[in-house]
Amino acid sequence: MMRRLVVAALAALTVAACAKKEDVIVHTAQGKEKTTVEIDSDPLALLPGGAITVGVLDTEALFASQFGDKLLEVAKRRAPVPDAAGYDPKRDLKKAYFGVYSMQGADVAGVALGTFDPQKIEAAADGVQKTPQGVPVTKTTYAGRALYTAESVGFTVLTTRTALFGNQTGIRRSLDRIKDGTAKRELLPWANKVLAQQNVPFAFGSNLKDNPVPNALRSRLPFLDGVETLSVIGNFASPGVNLAGTLVYPDEATAKVGAGKVEETKAMLATYTPFLALLGIPQPVRKLEAEAVGKEGHFVAGIDAVAFSALLARLDDLIGSLPKAPPQPVSQ
Repeated sequence: MMRRLVVAALAALTVAACAKKEDVIVHTAQGKEKTTVEIDSDPLALLPGGAITVGVLDTEALFASQFGDKLLEVAKRRAPVPDAAGYDPKRDLKKAYFGVYSMQGADVAGVALGTFDPQKIEAAADGVQKTPQGVPVTKTTYAGRALYTAESVGFTVLTTRTALFGNQTGIRRSLDRIKDGTAKRELLPWANKVLAQQNVPFAFGSNLKDNPVPNALRSRLPFLDGVETLSVIGNFASPGVNLAGTLVYPDEATAKVGAGKVEETKAMLATYTPFLALLGIPQPVRKLEAEAVGKEGHFVAGIDAVAFSALLARLDDLIGSLPKAPPQPVSQ
């Protein structure tokens, strides 16, 4: 759960995505492009259907959390926005929705809500400016919109209130829908339910029935065996991150076994305590409880803020040490 949470948060804030060869997308718009008012009024309509994982994040609550400053530091380094753009996630970003898709690897399409200055961003992305990590920010045009990318991830500003982020394939699919005027809510009921959560700092969920988790992950997290859908809501109160989740299984017997395996995971995580201590990271899981209710396994978890901050730092170091992907051709 902790690993999925970290990946979800970083995906939303740092537009991290798998580097891979981008596919070519052809749009056939005929003057039916979505208007600014339509774009701002329904951000979920901008996400393509067929998502295997979705999430929503209240970034104001995130940056105000006990580890918000650390995450902000990571976000500023990883976001494909040059310093000259004057963009400050803590000040300018309010909420983010995202979807993960299985097209040719892992594709990400997200919608960011906040305050954006298209002119200032365009002036900054002049082909000379770079991200804080020294990666050039390139401006291209797709579906009549300016698309800014650094390596394989990027963003495009749609209005002063709405922007798209993700990898190039995910962004282009959303831009095609806007250009063609076909952008409407196409997410499946389970995904809409996750994204419709109110008064919670974050929520995410996955469809694991049609997209089973790999055997290697099931062996480490056996409670995922047989899970059809996963949904989690959470907040950033003490001790740092609090999760409440639901695992839906095909039958009651499997749910009972799954709930038992969730609680067994706490003992498994405890075996990593000495290794984490060597890295200066305290045991992150403060609480982990589960019970079966019909075909569902309900669980709650508490994650330590200090440990979470340390894990973010280690993850940031790990990402930074990965080899750079070669630049990919961009379709106009």
